[in-house]
Amino acid sequence: MTPSLHTTNHRNEEGSILLIVLMLLLLVTIIGMSAIDNGISEMRIARFDRLAKRNFYNAEAGLYDAVADFERIYTNSSDTGGHRLYPLSDTLPPLRDRDLDTAGVSFVSPLQANGVPVAWIEVRSVLLKANRKNAGLRAGAEQVPSMLHIGPAPEGFDENKYRSRHYAITATAIDPATFDATNPSAALTHVILQAGVVMAEETTKVQHLSGL
Repeated sequence: MTPSLHTTNHRNEEGSILLIVLMLLLLVTIIGMSAIDNGISEMRIARFDRLAKRNFYNAEAGLYDAVADFERIYTNSSDTGGHRLYPLSDTLPPLRDRDLDTAGVSFVSPLQANGVPVAWIEVRSVLLKANRKNAGLRAGAEQVPSMLHIGPAPEGFDENKYRSRHYAITATAIDPATFDATNPSAALTHVILQAGVVMAEETTKVQHLSGL
């Protein structure tokens, strides 16, 4: 029996509809996959942004604390609990009394409420590059301006009795997720901030350092 023209046209229409449906399904799938991929990318970008901001704020907080508490760093005096910022001994004197060309100390910033410090702090003397040697700090902390270590008395101090001493503080943010108290440097991030500080000292104690 020979199919009628009506039956043939009906089958062609069914085939065309099926093809259109498949194409629409493919298009919807592609759009859906693209949306999912875009969503994942946006989540990844948002995560990186949060981490970058957290690391910057951690480094900034550590730097501000170190600048505000620099006198304690300078003398390595103990807190009310008897704790010092870095080791103190006959061979490891306070920053104030260390050899100027290699003077450098490093330590973790004070612990936060979660028991983790926000930054790794490194301090070294600032002096003319020709007179400067490696202080045993990380590369970023060794890169400080070249200038005289001893300057005029800071504002508010008697110029006949005092001189200024210049130091650089470098704060590197610590990743709290990977921090290990036995190896704090392993948790350091790539966010590094630096600031210069000026310490007033009696002229009689630093006059031998003039010109460095």
